[in-house]
Amino acid sequence: MSDPETKEIIALQKRLIDRLHDVGATDTVRDNLARHLSHIAVLGGSFADRSLPLFMAIEPGHASAILTLLVAIKNDLEELRDAIQDLEPDLSDLIERLGKHLQK
Repeated sequence: MSDPETKEIIALQKRLIDRLHDVGATDTVRDNLARHLSHIAVLGGSFADRSLPLFMAIEPGHASAILTLLVAIKNDLEELRDAIQDLEPDLSDLIERLGKHLQK
């Protein structure tokens, strides 16, 4: 992850913490979701804005560059998968908490 991506994650994480607090997330759930959601958003944006267009632009004859990029894409997708899996328990907790609040 590059320095600009890290800065973007931190900035988004701060905004998400405020928003999740506003919707009633507990401190632990709020912090976990903010961390994972910001990571997913930035990494997904980087994939859509940079990696995929670069893959589409590389000439087929540049097999070494394509291979290197594909390995990087695979690593990014694995990182995204892990972040999604990591946020699931906290997201389920928040959904359950808000659902109970609405039933009152």
